[in-house]
Amino acid sequence: MIGDSHRWVSTAEADMVELQDLVSERGVQIVRPDEEELPGDVITEVEDLVFRWANLNTQEEAEAELDDWEPVDVLLAMSWMCALWAVVCETRLGKPADAIVQDLDYRGGWRRLRTAEEERLWEGLTERMRLGAMAALTEDPRAVAAYREAYSEPADIAAILVRHTLIHLDALSQDMERHDITAQGLATGVIVNTRPGTGPRRRLCFRPSHPL
Repeated sequence: MIGDSHRWVSTAEADMVELQDLVSERGVQIVRPDEEELPGDVITEVEDLVFRWANLNTQEEAEAELDDWEPVDVLLAMSWMCALWAVVCETRLGKPADAIVQDLDYRGGWRRLRTAEEERLWEGLTERMRLGAMAALTEDPRAVAAYREAYSEPADIAAILVRHTLIHLDALSQDMERHDITAQGLATGVIVNTRPGTGPRRRLCFRPSHPL
């Protein structure tokens, strides 16, 4: 469900697909994550969960399902989705994906902060969320290690960070809609249009966009 403004195009590599933006006339190549690190079925199920959580009619059901998930699995899938969305936005808007991630800063109704301490905690969670998306976007070993620490310490932080990341993904998807970019279905589209690679993956998941 990506709308008429995008199309998926196969590449010579089975684990890579190109998403072409017919409005900006630019494309981006996306490599499927390693199945051992982030299985395709986890990505598609978490994408479905993200959008059901964002819908008030299904949010309670999705919230209950989160209890059945390992929080780290959800976090890794959502971080990858956030990086994917940023790359797709870069292809349409021209703003670099890393800048889009670094500028994520939710100011809507979920942000109910009454004290300076609550503000500090919120900002800390937001920085952890950004770090996860940057780790997925760049696959820089230092960022990956830093995010691993960010969702591991303190011991109960992962489940809290899941809800915080859900809020930011909901906001980002709404921002994308305002630019006529449909976020829902992008992650599933990558999985449907690729096959798991054989052997170690040698390429980053996300490439810079290029003219068609």
